[in-house]
Amino acid sequence: MAKIQLFIDMGSYSTVIYRENFGIVLDEPTKILLENSGGVTEIVDYGQKAVKAEGNQNQFVVTPVMEGVIVDEGNCTEILREYIRRVTTDKPRASVDAMFSIPCGASAAEKQKFYNVAYSAGVSKVMLVPAPVADLLGCGINFSDFEYCALADIGSGCTDIAVLGDCGIVDGFTLNLGAVNIDMAIADHIQAKYGLKITLNRALSLKEQIGSLIPNGTKILAVEGAEVKTGVRKTINVTGFDILDALREYYQAIADSISSLISTLEAEICAKVRMQGVIFCGNGSKVEGLTEYMQNRIQIPVFLAKGARTVFGLQKLAHEKEILKKIAQK
Repeated sequence: MAKIQLFIDMGSYSTVIYRENFGIVLDEPTKILLENSGGVTEIVDYGQKAVKAEGNQNQFVVTPVMEGVIVDEGNCTEILREYIRRVTTDKPRASVDAMFSIPCGASAAEKQKFYNVAYSAGVSKVMLVPAPVADLLGCGINFSDFEYCALADIGSGCTDIAVLGDCGIVDGFTLNLGAVNIDMAIADHIQAKYGLKITLNRALSLKEQIGSLIPNGTKILAVEGAEVKTGVRKTINVTGFDILDALREYYQAIADSISSLISTLEAEICAKVRMQGVIFCGNGSKVEGLTEYMQNRIQIPVFLAKGARTVFGLQKLAHEKEILKKIAQK
């Protein structure tokens, strides 16, 4: 029987699938559109089409992965089954093996949910890999390049912070805040300061286009919203300085968590990590001024990985047999 190897990063916001010998074959929101008709709930659509089609009062979008973990096994299974079908149409009867990235702080029960969903979606063989291991390889760094280093992956729903060495995680945890939380903070900040309610998409635009962790009042972006008191649509000009406090609140929490983790390490490992530095990746690491802010805050070298994708690291890991053995033993 033919076999297909998939590498899957199923996160709070999006699902990315890399197929061996094909590259990235799917990048869609981890969302499903359901419709309640006559007491019966039916699937209407998936992914980006689901997000765009929402509007009927009987329809609603469900996000089955929150803060990096599966909270709705049934709908998560439906999404994964559909996405696997889309990327294997050329060999619909093939056996599918899949390697998944999961938060490094996932509990045994949370890991079991990934297994349940994968097998229910038709995967024959499943392997779970802590996200920081895949992230490091996805950044183009080999474990042989260093003794110990720290990595922070600021994803959409959560942030994985880990110290890596000897082909695995020395210590680490998952912080239940990510890029979406930062967008919400910006939206709340604009509402409190200007009395204007804006969408999360507009908050995201503010973060991406004018957001900065260093004081910057020169960048300006016009943003539209509804006045809280009257509901009247209104457009205001927002500067990078206006949203500085909202940004810093969350990045300060991440910086403090990194410092806390490093301080708990054995003295020798701690010294090597401080010399080697910390690598930042993920959607939330793209904000302007991140490197300067973090270096000042945690007092160790900071590196920003550009173009890194977790699925690249998973695919690379599949060919690192010795590393796979060590990970499986932990």
